[in-house]
Amino acid sequence: MPISDLLTPREEVQEGRFQGVLQAHKVGGSEDRLENDPSRLLSMTYPSNALETAFDHVDNKLRSRDSQGGITLTGPYGAGKSHGLLTLYHLFNSPDIGQEWLDEWEIALDVPDSAEATILSTSETDADHIWEPIFEDLGREDISEDVKRYVTTDHIEDLCSDKPVAIFFDEIETWWESFSDSEDEELVERNEFFIQNLLEVANDPDEDLFVFITLLDKSDDFKRILNRTNPYAVDLNATGDRERIILHRLFETRREELDENKVRDIVQNYVENYSYPIEIEEEKRYENRMVETYPFHPELLDLLDNLYEGGKERQNVRGAMNVLADTVRRLYQETNLIITSDIEAAAFRGINQTLFNRYVSDLDSVEDIDYGEELLKTILLYTLDERSQMASVTECLLGTYKPGKNSVSKLDMSLQNLYGTAHYLDRDEQKTNYYITEDPKLTALVTREQERVLDGDREAIEEKLAEVVRDDVWDGGVIVYPEDDVSDSRDISVVVMLDYLSNGALEKKLNGFFEGRTYQNTVLFVTPNQKIRQDDDLISKAARVLGAENLRGKVDDEQGELEKIIRDERRELRNELEDNYGSWVKWTDSGGGLRMRKKSVSPDVEDVKSKVGRDKTYIGEKIVDEVQDAENGVNVASMLNDFRQFRRMPVVLEDSAFYSALGQLYRDGKIILESDRAKFYATQKGDPLPDLDDDLTIHHPDNLDESVYTETEPEPEPDPDTTGTGGVTTGSSIGTGDGTTTTVGQTETETGSGGETVSTETETKTVQLEGNSPRVLRSVAESRVNADSDTATHIDLSYDLDDLSKEELIEFLEQLPSAIHIDAQVVIESEVQD
Repeated sequence: MPISDLLTPREEVQEGRFQGVLQAHKVGGSEDRLENDPSRLLSMTYPSNALETAFDHVDNKLRSRDSQGGITLTGPYGAGKSHGLLTLYHLFNSPDIGQEWLDEWEIALDVPDSAEATILSTSETDADHIWEPIFEDLGREDISEDVKRYVTTDHIEDLCSDKPVAIFFDEIETWWESFSDSEDEELVERNEFFIQNLLEVANDPDEDLFVFITLLDKSDDFKRILNRTNPYAVDLNATGDRERIILHRLFETRREELDENKVRDIVQNYVENYSYPIEIEEEKRYENRMVETYPFHPELLDLLDNLYEGGKERQNVRGAMNVLADTVRRLYQETNLIITSDIEAAAFRGINQTLFNRYVSDLDSVEDIDYGEELLKTILLYTLDERSQMASVTECLLGTYKPGKNSVSKLDMSLQNLYGTAHYLDRDEQKTNYYITEDPKLTALVTREQERVLDGDREAIEEKLAEVVRDDVWDGGVIVYPEDDVSDSRDISVVVMLDYLSNGALEKKLNGFFEGRTYQNTVLFVTPNQKIRQDDDLISKAARVLGAENLRGKVDDEQGELEKIIRDERRELRNELEDNYGSWVKWTDSGGGLRMRKKSVSPDVEDVKSKVGRDKTYIGEKIVDEVQDAENGVNVASMLNDFRQFRRMPVVLEDSAFYSALGQLYRDGKIILESDRAKFYATQKGDPLPDLDDDLTIHHPDNLDESVYTETEPEPEPDPDTTGTGGVTTGSSIGTGDGTTTTVGQTETETGSGGETVSTETETKTVQLEGNSPRVLRSVAESRVNADSDTATHIDLSYDLDDLSKEELIEFLEQLPSAIHIDAQVVIESEVQD
């Protein structure tokens, strides 16, 4: 049963003369138009909720229930402001016709039969003084002649003294904004006084004046004038019954005259066949909605409403009613329901000409796909909707399905075939939404190639993950294990893993890796903090990068668009992977064997080495421990080699760190060095540090006879004045200007049983050591402290550090040397919970 059996379109719709856009300034014209024909215009006007609100305000003013006679009609382009203004105008200007229409719709408003009305559209009238054409049209030029500087309230009250007067302004904001504040200051002021006084009289309970103004809400200055009297605002865009307005505008048949049983039979035939993958919630409610919007599918009306709303500043979108009228004209005798794919797409080309051209370009490529054009058209219209910019599978199928002509399953198959065939069609990663793109060919092809890779090339995907981790995340400075070979070398290597393992599984895997390797302590392993190979999102992104790269040389890419896609996709994958790294695996000797620990690092080789380098203070301690257990000492070269081989040793990033630690141990008297000619070097004897060549042997002092590293010094002659075993020191302080403060004093020391006393002059110095590393502090100390005469009795340290975790703080404190007493104050920054 076609629409024509149930509804009769208006004559102008059937003949293709539908006038969708009304212009207020045409009301006084002589040509045959809706604007100047009150009978035709009112017969095609549905009293919407918004209009009824305006009628209530008029009725309240006429019945003295309210004083306000100022009413503004607001809304974006195409909301029906001009139509509403013309409706109100004809009620006042043609009261007999207007009252008949009001009674027909049972609207409780009695329009005065003696009222006068004038309508002013500033798109046609460009008057310097806006009151002049108004007074002229009302036959009151005498008032204009009486105006001196501006129109007073007395002038306006004189205008409506004998009968009710209704004044209508259309598009006044545009006219108002055309004045220049500097050049037209006097004109602006005079017109402002007129509008202001006009609205004040309209708000007077004793005056029968109505003022109606259409507004786009684009002039703050004009809004300021209105706010003085606060006229009622009626939003025609929020009327809530747009569908009934459309149906009434296009069809002569009234809603109450429609055979709802036959309509429901048609609708049920659709709804009962809406099978998977169409998803509809509350099927019965959906059916009722379809009955209410008949002969249009509600999805179509919702889509047009969104397109209409999204195009507030696009005049062409006002043609949505024209689109429906044209569709009714073409199909009302052929189809029983108008759906989305019945619309002519060309009507919306002005929204996005590029996307429309892409759609047209793809029509040839989909001509062999059943209902390919209808599906592609539906997708285009949803893509043009700025809210969604894509069509769901359900919207695609609802927009093309018609019982008896096709089936949901076949349409779904055709939809899937569209993808990869239409060059400018793309879909999201979930395959649930389709859209037309301006650069679709490559995007669609990349997605198709991505899916091909996902279906059968897992090994290549993991190789791509390893490549991006190595080259992009870590800038090529690492080895990826187990994809890359890790050489057994004396050189330091940073080795990154893709596998996230529990501590137990990781320790087992790495022990297996190190088994049989000579240089175990030159490999720095970094692990991810999350699973990578098992992350479907990462796998999908890697497949997309691989798919895009596979298209090189296979598609036309003169503009380099494919390379941009590859860069963008690869950058996105890199960013995702960066967030997963990482932890450096540190090995420590717990006494009972090796213990594995994890320390947080950034995906940067230098950051890893910085964290590793914090262990350099342990190098000296480990050297001492090793030589203490070696009765015959350890060769320097052999010791350095041990640091490279054994994971129980601290990591030596550079040989210089080892030699520096060795030199410091020597200066501190913690080791003795022996040359290949059996010559012993010892700080205790005053020997300078020898050249630290690999032939030297390192000894612990405890393993040598004391005579090897000490020399007997003659005891000093006792001072005859020295007695006792105690002493007293007195003195005064002297600043040296180089960071050293000196206290000069006298110390008396009792010696021997004879009570002789020796007086010794002493200095107590405070030496300021300042720098950003122990090496710098050591250098300053060497220059300012005399090894023969100076003894340090107190060290006060202050550290400004990078942010340390609790684990790193504990490790730092463990590195501090023992002392008689240590007092530490730690500054902690704690996150505050909301």
